[in-house]
Amino acid sequence: MFEDAMAAMLQQVAAACMQAKELIGPILESAEGVKADMVGRGWSEANAERVATSYVQAMLKTALGGSS
Repeated sequence: MFEDAMAAMLQQVAAACMQAKELIGPILESAEGVKADMVGRGWSEANAERVATSYVQAMLKTALGGSS
């Protein structure tokens, strides 16, 4: 019985991870594009990274139902 409950919980965790990956993946890819564009326009890596990080935070907050 314990093994069945543990297997069910592991399945739920795996499903939640897959859903999170589907949500977060495109946001992270887009942020990398924003960062690359900014660096290409002469921004420093550090500043472009800060902007991309803020972008990811705002997008995740919006995606999870918060306001930006």
